[in-house]
Amino acid sequence: MVKILVTDDDKMSLMMAKRVLEKKGYQVLTAENGKDCVITLRREKVDLLLLDVEMPGMSGLETLAQIRKDAATADVKTVFLTSYAFQENIVEALRLGALDFVKKPFMADQLYDHVEKALRMGRKSVLLAVDDEPMNLIMTKRIFGIRYQVETAQSGYDALIAVKKIKPDVILLDLHMPGMNGLEVFEKLHKLEECENIPVVFLTADEDKDTEAKLFKEGASDFIKKPMIPEIAIQRINRIVENRYMQESLKDEVYRKTEALQISNGKVKNLVNQIMFALSGAIDAKDPYTNGHSSRVAKYAKEIASRMGYDGQELEDVYAAGLLHDVGKIGVRDVIINKLGRLTEEEFREIKSHTVIGARILERISELPLLSIGAHWHHERYDGKGYPDGLSGTSIPEIARIVCVADCYDAMTSNRSYRDALPQKVVRGEIEKGLGSQFDPRIGKIMLDMIDEDPEYAMKEN
Repeated sequence: MVKILVTDDDKMSLMMAKRVLEKKGYQVLTAENGKDCVITLRREKVDLLLLDVEMPGMSGLETLAQIRKDAATADVKTVFLTSYAFQENIVEALRLGALDFVKKPFMADQLYDHVEKALRMGRKSVLLAVDDEPMNLIMTKRIFGIRYQVETAQSGYDALIAVKKIKPDVILLDLHMPGMNGLEVFEKLHKLEECENIPVVFLTADEDKDTEAKLFKEGASDFIKKPMIPEIAIQRINRIVENRYMQESLKDEVYRKTEALQISNGKVKNLVNQIMFALSGAIDAKDPYTNGHSSRVAKYAKEIASRMGYDGQELEDVYAAGLLHDVGKIGVRDVIINKLGRLTEEEFREIKSHTVIGARILERISELPLLSIGAHWHHERYDGKGYPDGLSGTSIPEIARIVCVADCYDAMTSNRSYRDALPQKVVRGEIEKGLGSQFDPRIGKIMLDMIDEDPEYAMKEN
């Protein structure tokens, strides 16, 4: 049985976490302060530590620092619980190997999702840092050394030898090096067997956009500017590694489940559901601010369809279409999805392409045609001013019109990197204003009814 230690000086939070996790089948130990946490870890081997940041006596950061110094406890997976912004200490937390942060007060499903994500992370990921400057390599080890197994190389030639030997999970590659520069290393890397798909993040002091465009054109996963800002560097590398892990896990899961299908056809439905949830999770993982977006859109779309008279398998198909409506974002670069500033025209064209990419991915699932239809046209507008095809009125498939309303409601009622969730009154006004222009009037009116039946604004929390 998976064993979890929860450490929190707030007895109510401690009790809530224990109750939620035990309900999911975990064995839960508790400690009310950092000192007891350290003692418990020396006595009990746990699979995961949930650690409150703000505690009297010894803070969460001080507790984790002490845990990391003891060989017997140094490798424990840790997720921080925090009730405030935590921005000033986030770099140190990440440097100490914190896998994630859960904001208090937490919802049961939210806590469970973070715990499951942390438990899925297995061995330390390997980061290969390539730089001709020894001090830069020392700094990289300091920033990433607890969370990652950091290997180093001081030249392109040494890097290619190291890659074949250690098969890193991600490469941090200096662009400008004597002898063989970063792009030349990258080109040779793609020709090495089993190394061509390793994510590469370039390290460069260049400021011009031409360099940025060239790196992405060559296939770089991302780039980090010199000198490195630890918080940005850690977050970017973490996201790339986590996305790669999720994609590989998805491939493994599909392979294992496909084998199982040969033994029992009765597992087909379960397999499809698991793959769909895994895909939607992969989509949401590209942007932490939209985590859970796909499942919420699916829930709203299913409720709308139910009120329109759908039932049985029809409702399940609508839910699936909502769950996978954004699957095409897998084909859009992370740097664009996570951009905080205004998108350029070219970047907006790439964002819009997710509708066509999604349709192409899902059209192969011939047994569920609504999946492809929902992905393809959920950004069309009732007045014909949407994309990708400028369809209007009832020429837009009904499933796409349903997903469109559900998608917009969730976008407005969710916290984003650039703003908090909008007040319910504002959301209602925007949907009402869009009747007949952005939204199908009948479907939009159903969403208005759902909002009016929710005076506590609780629908967005479920």
